[in-house]
Amino acid sequence: MRYMLLMMGFFAVFCGFMYNDFLSIPLNLFGSCYNLETGTRISPGCVYPAGIDPVWYLSEQELNFMNSVKMKMAVIFGVFHMMMGLIQKGINARYFGNSIDFWHEFVPQCLFLLLLFGYMDVMIIKKWLTNY
Repeated sequence: MRYMLLMMGFFAVFCGFMYNDFLSIPLNLFGSCYNLETGTRISPGCVYPAGIDPVWYLSEQELNFMNSVKMKMAVIFGVFHMMMGLIQKGINARYFGNSIDFWHEFVPQCLFLLLLFGYMDVMIIKKWLTNY
């Protein structure tokens, strides 16, 4: 139980850091890469170090952008969480000597999860890393 609470706390802080958000208040931890008065980029090579640049909270497209990012991150975390549960199931099956459970439940569930949703996560991350 402590492990679950620790992980929930860790991911709550991590998501808040990635969304650049604390108690629904945007944080400006590293400064912005944009000039807030003119809306232009400070330098062409400027990249916000972690999370979302705080200038998005002032944008007209804030709601569309933030909902998209939060949905995609929730999908990635959800698949990761389900995979950790399946790995625990496989470890338990091996520990208790249930080879039928291992081969006929754990392996197909892992394949199904990774081939459908793992592929989707890879495509989301690939899209984020592609420079358009």
